[in-house]
Amino acid sequence: MKRWHLTKSERGKIRRMTLAGKRQSVIARKLGIGRDTVSMWQVRMNLPTKLVTPEGKIMELFQKGMGGYAIAKKLRVSANRVWATAKKFGYVNARCAPTPPENIRKFSEAVRRREDYIIRLARKYGVAICKAKQVAKEILRTARFRPGLSKPALSSDFPQKHFYEKVGNR
Repeated sequence: MKRWHLTKSERGKIRRMTLAGKRQSVIARKLGIGRDTVSMWQVRMNLPTKLVTPEGKIMELFQKGMGGYAIAKKLRVSANRVWATAKKFGYVNARCAPTPPENIRKFSEAVRRREDYIIRLARKYGVAICKAKQVAKEILRTARFRPGLSKPALSSDFPQKHFYEKVGNR
């Protein structure tokens, strides 16, 4: 329910708390009024009704190596705002940067030799996991790989070359 009349001190508290970056729900709870009332008075007093995005803090945490969703949770800002801020400042996460062709070549050779699991090889050679799976599927000509580390490395649910020799059915 909206309160159309607030005391001068209540309006002053709304102004101070809004400029301090408090959410409407927090302001409403502390003053014992509804969020709609807080919003209405923020508009009347020409105050921002949405929280200001702490762009400086977001970029600082990105530079420290924190992930976008962790930043959103820590600063209590939506993840979309975090990623929009990163895009605005031209931030490129090292994991999203293009993979050098030399790394992909080394990764491909390791897959051909069936050295280890795709994820471990991707980390070892600095290849993005989605790119690593794509390259491994092209090399091994399989539709999908078995999940988990309990199976033999690079094993597939579908026949690969030399299938009958391994099973002994020929």
